[in-house]
Amino acid sequence: MRHVFIALLLWMASGLAQAAGPGVGQPAPAALGKARDGTPVSLEQFRGRIVVVTFWASWCAYCLKELPVLDSLQRHAEDLLQVVAVNVKDTPQDYRVMMRQMKGYRLLQARDIDGRIADGYGVTGYPSLWIIDREGRIAAHHSGYGEDSLKAIVDEINALLRAGGKVAMNPG
Repeated sequence: MRHVFIALLLWMASGLAQAAGPGVGQPAPAALGKARDGTPVSLEQFRGRIVVVTFWASWCAYCLKELPVLDSLQRHAEDLLQVVAVNVKDTPQDYRVMMRQMKGYRLLQARDIDGRIADGYGVTGYPSLWIIDREGRIAAHHSGYGEDSLKAIVDEINALLRAGGKVAMNPG
């Protein structure tokens, strides 16, 4: 009986570790959902660049404030950075409305219809932003933050970009 209890505790602990997602310094999960045209999006496509992955949903008010800032960051950093905005579990109708509103955005818009991609990253709150270094490892993670945190997050991204020789932007 004692062995069953220990096995149950280990199984529960492994589930908790999995829910937390990858830690800083660990490889980031490669799959990032599907692009608007239905093609798979993978971190491998962006090897050599800093990648910012933000998981968002249409009902998350702060996510909708964050996306234009991340789009501006993408425009300023050009080819040194790739921002991937992964929409999680929105209805097809809500997703279409959001894509019309974000039509001019340069960041890559991806979709995680069933939440499996978000689960692989351990997303438990929104927004959830992951900064991934040029080798595909997690450099930083932020979850459930608000407007007061965005400048510090952009500063973190800029620090990684500066390591490559170019400053992206100052969010002012």
